[in-house]
Amino acid sequence: EMVSWNGSTWAATDNRLMAARFERYLNEPEDSSDAAKEYRATIEQILEYVSPHHPGGPDFSAAVRLLPRASSFPGDAKLCDSLSQAIYAAVLAKKDVTKTRDLNKAMEDEKQRLVRKYDWKAAQETDPSLGQATPTAGGGGGAKGKGRQPAQNPGRGTNSLEYADALRRVTEIEALKKTNTAKNEIQLVQAKVQYQALMIQLFVQRRFEHVMMASRFYHQIFTDGDNRLHVDKKSDVSKMISETFGVSPTVAALDSLASEAIRDVNKGVDAFKFLSQRGELESAAKRLSESYMVGEFMPAIQTLPREEKRRVLLFVRESYKLIAAIDAKDYTTAKELVAALKESAGDFDATKAEAAIATYTRVSNMHIDSAKLAAANGDNQKAGEEIQKAMEVWPQNPKLAEFDQLVAQGSTLVQTKNDFDRLLSENNYREIFKRQYQIAPAINGDAVREDAFKQIITNIFRIDGALEKASEFSKMGQSYAAWEQLAKLREEFPDDPKLGRQLEQLAPEVADFTKALDRAKTLEQRRDRQIGSAMSWYLKARSIYPRSEMAQEGIDRLVDEILPAAAGSYKEDDQSSASADSYED
Repeated sequence: EMVSWNGSTWAATDNRLMAARFERYLNEPEDSSDAAKEYRATIEQILEYVSPHHPGGPDFSAAVRLLPRASSFPGDAKLCDSLSQAIYAAVLAKKDVTKTRDLNKAMEDEKQRLVRKYDWKAAQETDPSLGQATPTAGGGGGAKGKGRQPAQNPGRGTNSLEYADALRRVTEIEALKKTNTAKNEIQLVQAKVQYQALMIQLFVQRRFEHVMMASRFYHQIFTDGDNRLHVDKKSDVSKMISETFGVSPTVAALDSLASEAIRDVNKGVDAFKFLSQRGELESAAKRLSESYMVGEFMPAIQTLPREEKRRVLLFVRESYKLIAAIDAKDYTTAKELVAALKESAGDFDATKAEAAIATYTRVSNMHIDSAKLAAANGDNQKAGEEIQKAMEVWPQNPKLAEFDQLVAQGSTLVQTKNDFDRLLSENNYREIFKRQYQIAPAINGDAVREDAFKQIITNIFRIDGALEKASEFSKMGQSYAAWEQLAKLREEFPDDPKLGRQLEQLAPEVADFTKALDRAKTLEQRRDRQIGSAMSWYLKARSIYPRSEMAQEGIDRLVDEILPAAAGSYKEDDQSSASADSYED
């Protein structure tokens, strides 16, 4: 269930993104349409055509002709079209290499012709006009004769300009051949790298059938026997193949891994079906999630009936509720969910959940008992600390209500109740929030005070949440969004100090935007209202921050006044535009 990628390791089945994708998959109907069946049959036919076991050998052309048909299926995501484009580029590169080799052969023939011609001329050419001769031994009485020899004068033989030009031409031909040979090698390597990059991309995307097709097409295109993958030795793909096979990554190794992944997915689906039929839903959910993580696009995953997946969905959903209940420290709900899961899934392992529930409920009860003892001894400070600890461990512990009844009449609680009233009258809500665990027991049972207290706590949580979100916006450079969010909240809570400080800190960064808004509101609210000028300032504010709701609200108000009949159409068009912008984002 662990995935390592790009130097990081994370849990695939305990991840919000994957959990959302998996839950969506569990709700999807099975992909058993006629188009899907035709697509899968086409993929199988392509693999059969390029298989070494195809009768008469691999049929490269027939397989390539089927790729456009496969790419027309929406679920293919045009990957077969990308594969056909890669094959086309590789074949063109191979043709160019072949043409260059033919050119080199023609140049070699020309070089040999020149060599033969001028070797003969250098050895045989004479100059009779100059009477060059060499003495030769003759017969009879030491008589001497004359024989002819190759010319040595300028303009003839090896001293001629024609002979020098032939040497230069032979040198040029040899240089061109070497250049073409180097070009061929580079072009061939580039074609392999580009093709292999697509194969690796398909493997990372978990399109294992496409990887198998691409690898088998590769052997048909590049017949030089070089199957090495041109990848960085430090990359995850290289490490995965090297650690699995103990050798350098190759195309054949990638093909083997894809075949193994398909087999693993099919086995996982078979295990899921068996476990699901036996009612062992926890193990079935794990096997299905693991198989989905590996082979999301495999036929065995895509054709699984929705009703079978729905059984797992209900179990997975209740499991997520259990995790949420424990995270929220709602152990009463958690205990009920554990019982329900144990009943629905015979293999559900409740050990960890039950241990956590038992531990934290016991700890909370012990703190409440300690608080009762401290209150009985008059140590109100310790009693308050113990109750606070009990609430932190289990906020909804039923025994908290018992303790509240015991100390409702205590002087400390009465004083705390008075402090609450004083702080409330002073609008000192931050202090109430700071002392919430002390104040909560003191006002328990007082409906009016409880309502006010709950409203204050809710408001502070809301303000703090907005402040945290605004801080994140600021870190991402979205100061206008941060300021507008807080400015709206400021109208509702004008006396909150933290909110005011945050707005003051943001003010210099959004001065142009706030100036435009203030100017627009001033012109809109004047006794002699300047509607046009106000509209221009609102538009200026929106141009500074296009997603501004405050600017948009001002524009909408003024449009209602200027063009009442067209206001509705304008708002619909504007909302459509905003929806389109949101979709693009």
